Amino acid sequence: MKKPILIFSILGIIVFCLLRCTNPTKNKNVAESLSTSIDTSFTINFKPFPPTDLDSGASPKQLVEFAWEEFLALNWKSSYDKNNKRDYPDTLWTYYNEPGAYPSLDVWETFAHKTELRPYSNKMLPFDAAPHYSYHDTLLPANSATSFTLFNNLDENNEIGSCDMYAHVNVFKEKYQVLYEAKVNRFEYDYIQNNYGDTLSLHKAINNTRDNIAKFGAYYQKGVNNSCGCPVGAHVVCLPCGGGQSTGTMEIKAAWRRLTNLDDSTKFFTRNVIYYTKNAQGKVVYNNITYALIALHIIHKTQNYPAFIFATWEHVDVKQDSMGYVLLNKSGNEHGGIMPPMRDSIQSITVASTNYVHGKLPAKSIWQNYRLVGVQATPTSDSTSTNFFLANYVVESDRTLNHFNGSSIANPHDHGANVLFKGNFYSMGGCQGCHGATQLKQGTDFSFVLDTVGKPVITPDIGDKNATGKLAAYIRTFKVAEKQTLKLMNGKPHPLK
Repeated sequence: MKKPILIFSILGIIVFCLLRCTNPTKNKNVAESLSTSIDTSFTINFKPFPPTDLDSGASPKQLVEFAWEEFLALNWKSSYDKNNKRDYPDTLWTYYNEPGAYPSLDVWETFAHKTELRPYSNKMLPFDAAPHYSYHDTLLPANSATSFTLFNNLDENNEIGSCDMYAHVNVFKEKYQVLYEAKVNRFEYDYIQNNYGDTLSLHKAINNTRDNIAKFGAYYQKGVNNSCGCPVGAHVVCLPCGGGQSTGTMEIKAAWRRLTNLDDSTKFFTRNVIYYTKNAQGKVVYNNITYALIALHIIHKTQNYPAFIFATWEHVDVKQDSMGYVLLNKSGNEHGGIMPPMRDSIQSITVASTNYVHGKLPAKSIWQNYRLVGVQATPTSDSTSTNFFLANYVVESDRTLNHFNGSSIANPHDHGANVLFKGNFYSMGGCQGCHGATQLKQGTDFSFVLDTVGKPVITPDIGDKNATGKLAAYIRTFKVAEKQTLKLMNGKPHPLK
């Protein structure tokens, strides 16, 4: 009697497993780390404006709620086609009245590109000006119909000089390269334009900030642990913080790639973009083509989180698309073979939040195919803390970036101080630690787009394997800064909290 019962039990388990495995909707967002004890009673608002801040000491649940509200607001339809206003939503639009899978232009796409913020011409235009990209080199159009005024300008082809990333390497090897762009919102743009609108004044301000941090452990005065609203007379870089009715500083980094015949284009957010090649004479040429979004970083400085809140998203199929990276040497040339990206598992609360948002979105929404990877907010030196090594599969792919825990790009794993937060120094990991290194060694308040490495930009990265020696430039710059700051600290590094 026991034997038939056992057989039926086994058959039941097999049927259950088959049903689970053949349900693509369930499989799409399977947790990489599951827990039945997490609180999934989320409150995530679908609003056209991003949240400005959240309480200090926010829980992981509150952090993912905040992150999703940012994402939903920044992917709101832009009002630009109605009023030529950038970084502003069409308040009559909603995710539920959108006739397609996504609108014709999203808010974050209208943020200012880094070459608009840091033009080689040294003349910043008003934030709401039409897209305009300023380089030293004269760039040629691929043909008379090629546009140089599209909102997505993919002028980076590597992960800050550390490696090149490719898709479907099992079939196409190094053919389909991932390209990147970095942008800032109105608050950051206006702050820089109003205070340090030319290269010389900005360089002086970031050097002042870096030196003050080294000498005083503060942005402008010893014992004053404020990095929001620093006095203008201090001549330091102190980016606006969100809070109340003010959004504060936001930056995004987007990763894109061309689709192949192996991809289902209906599952991707795609745009006509600008990318670059070289012609037979070695001149840089700008081209237009359709690319697909595969990752999006959002970082946000607020009153309660002046070390920024870091959140990152990726396409749900990114780990199935045979991504592979190739390391770059100090000259910017590829060396070694293709290697698979690395990343820690996505936390259960994060997976649950993605499932919640997908359940609230219309079934046709393109964002059904994108997921939150994780959030960082309060710095710590505890490498066992949640999301300590937060990284994106296709933005921070090699060990230098996805397991960053060092004092600079030159020393990415020395466990040295890299973040100043409310008067204390920390050795933070992942995205926040890497950006923090620019705070201490470059004085740029966590921003890579404000540093002096290759900015203003001479020429775009070329959309192939002809990368420049960007990593070497970062290493040189950080080494010089390390000598300067160590001298100001009398040869004694700041103690870690």
